[in-house]
Amino acid sequence: MQDNVFDFVITVSQSQKNQQTVYYQLNFFNQKNQLVFHNQHRFSELKKFHQALETLKITLPSFPSTHWWKSVNSDPDLIEERKQLLDQYFKSLTCSRVVRDSLIFKNFILSAQKESEKRILKEQKERAKKTEGLPNQNQKKLKSTKFQTPAPIPVNLPPTPGELKERSQSLEHKPSSCKIEKDNNKGSKLQSPILNFGGSKIFRGILSNAAKQ
Repeated sequence: MQDNVFDFVITVSQSQKNQQTVYYQLNFFNQKNQLVFHNQHRFSELKKFHQALETLKITLPSFPSTHWWKSVNSDPDLIEERKQLLDQYFKSLTCSRVVRDSLIFKNFILSAQKESEKRILKEQKERAKKTEGLPNQNQKKLKSTKFQTPAPIPVNLPPTPGELKERSQSLEHKPSSCKIEKDNNKGSKLQSPILNFGGSKIFRGILSNAAKQ
């Protein structure tokens, strides 16, 4: 039963270079339950997996060799060649029943499946954040572009007929200050002021008549 669950076919489909590191994509396919997933591994990680399988003391397919005199990661042709060699290695490896039944192989499969699920969950969360952020951004744009009515500027409009009538009536009934001052001056000439000499009030007209006599 366990053999059926872990009856996987492993292929190496592509390689991806990130700065100075090259990752090889391994595709896992279970022929019984049609389970499919993929994960990326470095060459050094796959080499450690092969070294762990060597402890089984069985004949294993040859693992791609390491070039000590040249850098594979800096040469696209060597990267492609290594990818093809890894693909052949895993196809041959899964043909061994002893390898498929080993805990080393099963743990390798489970670890790759777990990493694949983590990656998918992370991508789903990032997509959800982007979709949630779009309405908030639209609301911010609406707030920033909200129209504000400008304050009205006072304008000197011509007076209405009613205002003209009120102004004319106010001018008729309220004499100007100049006229009032003129009337006061005329009244002062007609009326003789009262003079005060030694505490007694004397009219100017009386004094002027006495001077004539």
